[in-house]
Amino acid sequence: MITTLRKQLFYLYERRLLRNWVYTLAFAIFVPVGFRFALLAWDFGNGFDRVMAVIAGLAVGFTMIMTLVRIWAVAPKQTLAPESGSVTETSQTTGVDATELIAAVRACSIRNQQLARGARALGTPRSLYH
Repeated sequence: MITTLRKQLFYLYERRLLRNWVYTLAFAIFVPVGFRFALLAWDFGNGFDRVMAVIAGLAVGFTMIMTLVRIWAVAPKQTLAPESGSVTETSQTTGVDATELIAAVRACSIRNQQLARGARALGTPRSLYH
């Protein structure tokens, strides 16, 4: 039951327009309610409450703006596997080729071995032990 509920929630979240409007409406309700609490703290609280109301208001306002700007500009990440029969786009990954990585590791290893041989050839200075 939990997995089906989870799949349904993820399916709704991946519907971009619905998700964007849910966030927008949530902030449209959350911000005025928080503002009312801040006004109460300002009217009936002491100096510390006033300072905290301003700081909390700035934090909530900044978070609201950044969240709303981001959700309306960035598509959600797909969390569910596409249904069979649906057309999906394959994305090309631009990563480092494994052969290039192995070659770089081997070159670094050879260089480290050469440095170790050179250090051994120098020997240890006697001043360290006496």
